[in-house]
Amino acid sequence: MNPGDIGREMARLLRDSTRSVEFTSAVLRIHNTGGGLSLQAETESGRYLNPDMTALADLFLPLPPSIYEVRLNHTGEYTFLATPDVGTMSPAWLVFDQDFRYPGHPLPGLPLPTRSRPSGAPTDPAVLARITALAAEFAGLYEEIKGHAPRWEPGLTETEIAEAEERIGARLPEDLRALFRITGWDNESGLLGRYAHDPLHLLVERYLDGAPGSYGWEDPVSEEGVVFETPPAGRVKRLSRNDWWITFGSDHAGDFVAVDLDPAEAGTSGQILEYGRNVWGPIRYVAASITGMLEEVLRALKAGEYDNDEPESPYLIADASFHRESARAHDQVLTETTDLGGVDDPGLVQELYLNAPGSVDLAVLNPLSSLRHLRVNRADSVVADLSGFPLLEAVSIEASKVDLAGHPTLWSLSLTGVRHPIDFDRLLGLPGLLRLGLAGLDVPELERVGELSSLRVLTLDDGQVRRLLDAGVTLPSLAAIEITGGAPLAEIVRLRRRLRPDGPAPEVIEASGTLTAP
Repeated sequence: MNPGDIGREMARLLRDSTRSVEFTSAVLRIHNTGGGLSLQAETESGRYLNPDMTALADLFLPLPPSIYEVRLNHTGEYTFLATPDVGTMSPAWLVFDQDFRYPGHPLPGLPLPTRSRPSGAPTDPAVLARITALAAEFAGLYEEIKGHAPRWEPGLTETEIAEAEERIGARLPEDLRALFRITGWDNESGLLGRYAHDPLHLLVERYLDGAPGSYGWEDPVSEEGVVFETPPAGRVKRLSRNDWWITFGSDHAGDFVAVDLDPAEAGTSGQILEYGRNVWGPIRYVAASITGMLEEVLRALKAGEYDNDEPESPYLIADASFHRESARAHDQVLTETTDLGGVDDPGLVQELYLNAPGSVDLAVLNPLSSLRHLRVNRADSVVADLSGFPLLEAVSIEASKVDLAGHPTLWSLSLTGVRHPIDFDRLLGLPGLLRLGLAGLDVPELERVGELSSLRVLTLDDGQVRRLLDAGVTLPSLAAIEITGGAPLAEIVRLRRRLRPDGPAPEVIEASGTLTAP
């Protein structure tokens, strides 16, 4: 389908969605990510429209990833534009350095500890004997409770395991190797509690699919990106992803378990981590090893701590301690108060949402000594002396008035709703600032933004971006810029060209036409 046909069909679907609506102009914007679609459709007055999603999916899913926009006049005239060089719209993201990452978000290529290099050596005999004994004890208890033996796939050979390790470039922990020797796949008998290890070929395929390793939490530049410490502190490296977190199984319900071959100083190689739909924030520490998981499952079964409500089911899920997370969350919410009396262990809180606190001096929160991310929402005024938070990395403040003081390690600051001019000298007191948001604010000395030598990501409204460009400020060191204000896609493309006049021209497809009367 040529661009003219795409634009005409978009315009027709947009017009069909306005049949019962009075409008002068309307816009339909589709972001095709290559795996799905997001949609924005509204009139010039901001009234949302509901074009036919089935027809849009049929039209766009076969097309290349891109932003597609059509603007329709009530007379039937329309303009169409598409470009893959704008990351998202509403707000718009322009990414100039695809390899830029926030702190704690490493690119692939992390070194493998020497102890985990493939060697081709057989599984440690002592470990194999221990895991064999634990598995046999589990099988005996399982048969006593269920009336039949667990249904396990046959074990693998040393050669099969070594070949898999050569493919992923790492030696698996000895007890995981031993588990594969005993059974190539556990069909959710409960040997590892609610988790089950995958077939070895799936472990390899998952590892080699895309970036090596596991997780990848909030890696895109458009995300907030603060990486939180996994409790207990010091065992797991504070990273969003790691080449050497190797996913080996799951609970078959959206959560996955990985062996950690690259632990922090207080951790152990082969410790077990969990991530997935029910793990938000830091990756979760599960157990010190596969061996430890097996021992805990056996303890719970022998103590009668298990779920067998459906005897005909193959599941025998022990109430293992590694299933239970600490009641202390890494994040806390305070609304219309700054009283920390209801917060258990303030020193463990890493993220705080402070909602509608009125006028507040943030020094009252200093007992939150582990705070890394602070969000203040709908405040009247904020005295932001951040010196009492030694680990703080990111702050976002929505307030009418802000009195900002410096901080040596803060790398992200977003201000919204401020009604007074922003004192740029205060921003220069944040030497580590990588990311700054000032959209919609009065910043008399905005042209000094280039003095923020560490700045890589900037959020401004479209008028502020034009102001910088008109003053000759192009900020070549920026990795990305977020542009708010709802400018048309054509204007965002023009701003991109002006921001990077010496770079490759954006790839743009344009068309226009007039719809005939229905």
